[in-house]
Amino acid sequence: MPDGLSWDDGLESWVVSDRALAGKVLASPDFSSRTSVRLSELYMSEGSRADYHALTEFVRLWFVHTDGDEHTTRRKPVQRMFSPGAVRSLEQQVETIVDECLDELAAQQAPDFVPVVAEGVSGRVMAHIVGIDVGPDVLHTWSRHLSAFLAAMYRRDHAERASEVMREMSACLTGSALWARFPTDTAEDRAATTATLAMILFGGLETTAALLGSCVHTALADAATWKALRHAAEHDETAVTARFVESVLATRPPLRNVARVVTKDMTFAGARLAEGDLVFVPLSVGTTVFTESAETCPIKETGPVTGSDDGQAGPHLAFGLGAHYCVGAPLVRLEAATVLRRLAIRFPDARLAAAPAVWGPNISYVGLDHLPLDLAVGEPAA
Repeated sequence: MPDGLSWDDGLESWVVSDRALAGKVLASPDFSSRTSVRLSELYMSEGSRADYHALTEFVRLWFVHTDGDEHTTRRKPVQRMFSPGAVRSLEQQVETIVDECLDELAAQQAPDFVPVVAEGVSGRVMAHIVGIDVGPDVLHTWSRHLSAFLAAMYRRDHAERASEVMREMSACLTGSALWARFPTDTAEDRAATTATLAMILFGGLETTAALLGSCVHTALADAATWKALRHAAEHDETAVTARFVESVLATRPPLRNVARVVTKDMTFAGARLAEGDLVFVPLSVGTTVFTESAETCPIKETGPVTGSDDGQAGPHLAFGLGAHYCVGAPLVRLEAATVLRRLAIRFPDARLAAAPAVWGPNISYVGLDHLPLDLAVGEPAA
């Protein structure tokens, strides 16, 4: 078996463990993003597929699960929403939301960063963008149930809860401010628009909250790092904060892996792949595809890693690559940088509390459920 690519009998799929190969898979049209049907075939029973057909169809319609012209057409209006100019116009709104959440954190007797700030910021920002009046607690309950299903489709309890979320989200989104900006003439149009808006909403919740938690946890775990970020905040050295965010994205991306489907019989990296084979690709420069631990472990590095705002060359694959590069990446970066900057200014002596951080149970979507902090308000600087 070639280095960097192996067959996993348990997953019934190929697993990439080489970052150069990962980039090739993500960039090649020989590996399709139309994975939802194949995933359900492999990991859901025939009975579950029948019982939860509406749910799997809902997920299938997300444009991240399309390719070629269909993907380009459906992505274009969403991409405009997250263009650099559009995201710049959100800077003041994001800062206001961050400050409100930090006020709430300071009011807590035992401050817990994740539910108050990580989920609060990501939830309020996405509610503002989509144009819905739903609180972060409800939005993140939805996203947790959806991500649990996507990570473990074989579990009927996850499918049942995700189906309930699908119905609640769909009812909510038909009344959103964005609804009129997308096609709704036919039943097919309405189904696709509902799926697109749900995907936008989901995409800005779970993974964003996870990144915010990981950034703050990593920053406060090292005194020198936190000192550098405080200095950057005080002196408006935005590049320092941006580099730190990229380092967290590289080593602990919120989404551990993505899947692709082989489009034709072919030889790749010395292995014989068959049409319809599933391939899992890790998105971190230091993690395996699946592990029970939130900690990272090195994968083989044999070439340049790729991934940047334009989907071209860059330092990591956390946002994907090429045509499927994460459309919301500029917004995620803005939220992370703003949280770090405002936290450093408001609470320069913040530190991790004695109570341990608690990682969530999802092995595909990696993030903290709880991050207790000691804000050290009123104490002398270290």
